[in-house]
Amino acid sequence: MKSILWRNIFREFRFSFARFISIATLLGLGVFVLIGLKVTGPDMRMTGNNYYTSHKMADAMINSNTGITKADQSYMRTLPHIKKIEFGTAKDAVIKGSDKSIRVGSKTNQLSINKVVSGRLPKSNNEIALSNHEKSKYKVGQTLRLVNNKGNANISGLKHASYKIVGFVTSSDYLMKENLGATSAGTGQLSTFGVVNKSAFTSSRPTIARISYNNVHGKSYTNQYEKQVQSNVDNVESRLNNRAKQRQSKLKTDAADKLNDAETKLTAQQTKLNRSKRQLATATSQLKSATAQLNQLRNSGQASSTQLSPQQAQLTAQAKQLNANRQQIMANQAKINQAKDRIADQKKSLADLPNITYQIQSRNDYNSGYNQFGEDAKRIDILSNTFPIIFFAVAILVSLTTMSRMAEEKRQEIGTQRALGYSKFDTMKLFLIYGTLSGLLGSTLGAWLGTSFLPKKIFGAYAANFVIPNFQTPPSPFWICLSVIISLICTIVPTAWVAIRMLKDQPATLMLPKPPKSGSKVLLERLPFIWKHLSFNYKVTIRNLARYKGRMLMTILGVLGCTALLITGFGIRDSLNGIVQTQYKDIIHYDVIGVYNSHASKESQQDYRKAADNLSGIKHETDIYYETVSARPKGMTNNQSVSMIVPKSAQGFDKFVTLRNLNTKKKIKLSNNGAIITQKMATLANLKVGDHLTVKTTNGEKHQVRITGITEMYAGHTLYMNQQYYRKAFNQSADYNAKMLMLNDRSAKNIDQVSRKLTRQNASITAVQSDDAKTTINNILAGLNHLVMIIIGAASMLAFVVLFTLTNINVSERIRELSTIKVLGFYPMEVVMYIYRETFILSLLGVLAGFVGGAWLHNYIMQTLPPETAMADLTLLWTNFTTSGVMTLIFSIIVMAIMVRKINRVDMLGALKSIA
Repeated sequence: MKSILWRNIFREFRFSFARFISIATLLGLGVFVLIGLKVTGPDMRMTGNNYYTSHKMADAMINSNTGITKADQSYMRTLPHIKKIEFGTAKDAVIKGSDKSIRVGSKTNQLSINKVVSGRLPKSNNEIALSNHEKSKYKVGQTLRLVNNKGNANISGLKHASYKIVGFVTSSDYLMKENLGATSAGTGQLSTFGVVNKSAFTSSRPTIARISYNNVHGKSYTNQYEKQVQSNVDNVESRLNNRAKQRQSKLKTDAADKLNDAETKLTAQQTKLNRSKRQLATATSQLKSATAQLNQLRNSGQASSTQLSPQQAQLTAQAKQLNANRQQIMANQAKINQAKDRIADQKKSLADLPNITYQIQSRNDYNSGYNQFGEDAKRIDILSNTFPIIFFAVAILVSLTTMSRMAEEKRQEIGTQRALGYSKFDTMKLFLIYGTLSGLLGSTLGAWLGTSFLPKKIFGAYAANFVIPNFQTPPSPFWICLSVIISLICTIVPTAWVAIRMLKDQPATLMLPKPPKSGSKVLLERLPFIWKHLSFNYKVTIRNLARYKGRMLMTILGVLGCTALLITGFGIRDSLNGIVQTQYKDIIHYDVIGVYNSHASKESQQDYRKAADNLSGIKHETDIYYETVSARPKGMTNNQSVSMIVPKSAQGFDKFVTLRNLNTKKKIKLSNNGAIITQKMATLANLKVGDHLTVKTTNGEKHQVRITGITEMYAGHTLYMNQQYYRKAFNQSADYNAKMLMLNDRSAKNIDQVSRKLTRQNASITAVQSDDAKTTINNILAGLNHLVMIIIGAASMLAFVVLFTLTNINVSERIRELSTIKVLGFYPMEVVMYIYRETFILSLLGVLAGFVGGAWLHNYIMQTLPPETAMADLTLLWTNFTTSGVMTLIFSIIVMAIMVRKINRVDMLGALKSIA
């Protein structure tokens, strides 16, 4: 009997193989998406943390706009919780023959070290190790030649302009492959980096201090680590700012004392010179008197020429000496005047001396690549909290229905086995084995693909922007075990529950077929003006839909979930793709902001403005004040970088930037009573019109800014205000330091050329290109598009399997009904449409419901998915709905085409006999 039982179990697998595969596929898809999305974020953070640890990445960094003195180095070593501190220097230059900028940094030994990929680190001051990203362009042994912005080999701060390439390295300071940060060299965007010895720099004073702390715990990106580091940074920020102010005050005092001493010496020299001038005047007067007397004697005739000759010679000699003295006095006066002019210029320069800054930042702030990598991992976390739930919910619902129906189908078989003397446990073995194997197969395949395939695909998409290698995807015991448990519950519990309930009946009762459900009137039958106009086929279809309410609900819910997933997937792609068009066509119209040093000499500033005015291809230009400030919304750990723009003239500023309300598209004007903030910053800080935002400058000063408008913007944070309100909020007049340019030719190549011309000027600080934010958006798109396509593919497969499984159940449980209508003379296509008409209607209802669900899910995802510096367009395109709906309906047609073969092969006689 046992062997017969096992043969019966194996035969069930053979006869219902399609159902077995469907259940396994459903569960596999659910597990695949669940594990794949749940482990990718943690795996990315773990991979990143391993990379940072291997490079001994600094917890924080202090940057100075001037050299750090030995006294201040000693002071920094005494700051709280310092474990290690290492000082270094960096200078920017241009690679000869190109517009590419390079940051040449000093070699480190303890923190943020450079790991050699090939070759070695530099040993002498004319050797350099380049970024490993440059390995395809250069070789070890080649010479790298650098120039300054003017194309000369004399680079400020560096002893040499030519370096021998001795190796290629990686660094945790430069995690991005492109756009490594802002620079004063080249086009204003840092292209690559190199490492040299400290002896390669002309100054012994460092400009960078890298710090590691002794009180931080946890791995990178964990709340424990990030909060502690930021707390350490916040605690010493005011100390460093005060230290910088003290140094600046001392610097000014010392300089003023030197100037006063110089003025005192000049005053003494001027007094002495004035005395000489008076003596010269007296001597000149005496000479004139003696000359007059001599002429008088000559004219009177009482003396002869011979007698007057010695006196004449003496007077001539005196005149010559006086003239020489006069020339000397004039030369000395000219020198004194020049010295006075120099002192006056030095006094003005001293008054205009930029503030010395010691800016301390955590990893999130000093390293944009670190922050962006964490944001990318966080975006996967957000998706993992939504998509897997829907996938698994649909898979669970359909699996529960399928397995419950399987138990119902075996009612008579269970009764027969019990009548033959099989135990209750024996009769349940089929369900237990069938459910266990299908659950294990689906969860195993899903776990395998979800652990290896999906995370690697996602990371591969994001890794295109980062230099972080060696992605690690260790199995996650928690999620794998949870997935297996859920899968087994879905496949075993429903069948076991139905079987246990049936086993309470007597075998004789079980051997009888279950009475069919009694029919009842549907709502439409109570509306005769509609019901009478329906054909017989549609009346039967409507009654059948109402008769099998459970299957109807499962089909609608299954299709709803799949359609919602497809709409969201397509919507994410199109919403992000639309950002670039909206941002750079409707909102941002300028191309370059050329920032120059407002503390430079008048001549240098005039040269810069003249160069900007003389650029060809300029459509519009205006003067602005530009400064990068920071803000930290309440509840956030890291600071947000905000570009503050103050136009010199508010009139016509809409030629450069369109300030408008996100919802109404109504234009917003700059006000004397407040500032305009971009939408994403307002969302992060939970700001509304009338609220205040606290911003912090690089020297640590905090200012409160009142918000009078919130403008639409999709990338980056910007703060706009007019000069009147700037003076009110910052207690000083705007020191216009930038040119905002709109070009006729807005191509990236032309923007780079214009930027390069601006950075060649002595007063130039950097060139900010408006499409820098476009790079950020494109990086987001590149990563998400791959992920979205995977989700769309999985959702499509889920929709197909759901429709196939439910339609298969529908056909299987209505074999007798189909046999009856075939015997009654229905044509084959009529029999097929008898079933398909119901499937199509349910699919259509599910699609329509999915439109609502997809719109809600897309809105939720797009509000939470973009990073802290970007915002997405929440608008769904009509194509998102039609494409998703048509795809789902096509799947239902394909499923029905597969079912045609099964329907046509129905054994009518056998099916009708089984009723008795």
